[in-house]
Amino acid sequence: MKLLKRSWADVSLDNLTHNYTQLRRHVPSDCKFLGVVKADAYGHGAVPISQHLKDLGADYLAVSNIEEALQLRRGGLRLPILILGYTPPVYAADLAQMELRQEVHSLEYARQLNARLSGTELQLQIHIKLDTGMSRLGFFAYDREQTLDELKEIAAMQNLHCEGVFTHFSAADSYAPDDQAYTQLQFCRFTAMLDEMKCVGITPEIRHCANSAAAILHPEYALDMIRPGIATYGIAPSAELQGALDLKPLMSLRTIISQIRPYPTGTCVSYGRAYTTPETRNIAVLAIGYADGLSRSFSNQISFLLHGKRVPVVGRICMDMCMVDVTDVPEAKVGDMVTVFGTDEGASIPVEELSDRLGTIPYEVLCGINKRIPRIYLNGNSRIEVLQYIV
Repeated sequence: MKLLKRSWADVSLDNLTHNYTQLRRHVPSDCKFLGVVKADAYGHGAVPISQHLKDLGADYLAVSNIEEALQLRRGGLRLPILILGYTPPVYAADLAQMELRQEVHSLEYARQLNARLSGTELQLQIHIKLDTGMSRLGFFAYDREQTLDELKEIAAMQNLHCEGVFTHFSAADSYAPDDQAYTQLQFCRFTAMLDEMKCVGITPEIRHCANSAAAILHPEYALDMIRPGIATYGIAPSAELQGALDLKPLMSLRTIISQIRPYPTGTCVSYGRAYTTPETRNIAVLAIGYADGLSRSFSNQISFLLHGKRVPVVGRICMDMCMVDVTDVPEAKVGDMVTVFGTDEGASIPVEELSDRLGTIPYEVLCGINKRIPRIYLNGNSRIEVLQYIV
């Protein structure tokens, strides 16, 4: 079946190349690059994005779980893949056989993985997760004397090889003095534990802690590898960091006009009569709704782009459709492209504008663009690939 342009997302591979290059230039040249492609590459399509990152020279990939890793392996990606979340120990052999890297956050978890591999010739590559202040997964890297003893026990396990050690910053995307001090404290805790590990002979090959924010604000924290997530996709990790590095968004979300009709004064539009025309207005129906990932909370709250002009959403967003007022765009016609966010004829609506309306972050909006939306990968205006999840 040919691509049905009902609603779709354009994904610029040129901009991915640009962002990768900017991040690479910002840190030491010998620093490895781990591309974070969890959550379907933040909604951009995990396999095509991973393939392009590989072609650009990325050294590692990271996902959230074994299912995402399996998707990449089935897609032909042979780069080292780090699983950042928990994998049940029963899958230890699968992890090793697929040459995946597994985060390890506790001694008990390491024991379970090692036990599952006991008696085999398999060895699982692991990355030790140190909790330096995120208070999520990890060994406490401070105020807990037994951590070093636990790491020594893990380092001696026959079926596990400690390839890496890492931590995660909780507030590196903030310029606030207290947050900057906390980020520095986390880094100091991390490096102090690395020094203690080295003193007892534990020397993982790869030390990494720089997420998007740290890679941008603290390139001196890069160590052996950076692992930028949202910055790879052209979005600043926080409003404070917008413009701190020259990044270009990859995704523009598009849809089309299905119908245009004039409505007289006093016409109620959509469910719940939440909008009534104040005068005669031309209302267009668009082929996108909350079942595509367009939050119903945007109803009567945002505008889209049509021929480079803003057209407001009117009435409640439906499951498969929504309505916009196109009165001020008299040339509008059925089949015309409408941009939900992204660029159009020199105008733009950043995804941050939508996330601000919801009181959330761009990550959530991007990850919410669901599998009904095909992704079209572009180099310039040339279509390189189309990812269709359903057909």
